[in-house]
Amino acid sequence: MLLFFEDFDLPEDERIPWVLVYTTNTLIDAEMFRANLEGADIPVQVLSQVDSTRMFSVGELAIVKIFVQSPYYEQAKEIINHIESNEYNDDGIEVRY
Repeated sequence: MLLFFEDFDLPEDERIPWVLVYTTNTLIDAEMFRANLEGADIPVQVLSQVDSTRMFSVGELAIVKIFVQSPYYEQAKEIINHIESNEYNDDGIEVRY
């Protein structure tokens, strides 16, 4: 069971496991997804494994993982898929076909 630091304050029977819902290689994308998930009242954690000391921003050295509590996985995945499937024009307005 993956736990984050605030989970350790809870009794073991009240701990809710966290599951990986999305990976990206940019922190800005992860923070955008985090904001949308938090806006839907979904508990979310971002774990950045980007090597900022060497400025690696590609490949396996630049992974940012987004975790949600397991009961929210399907809802979070749906929100992320919706965001990824929408297209926007240069003015930031959603384009629908």
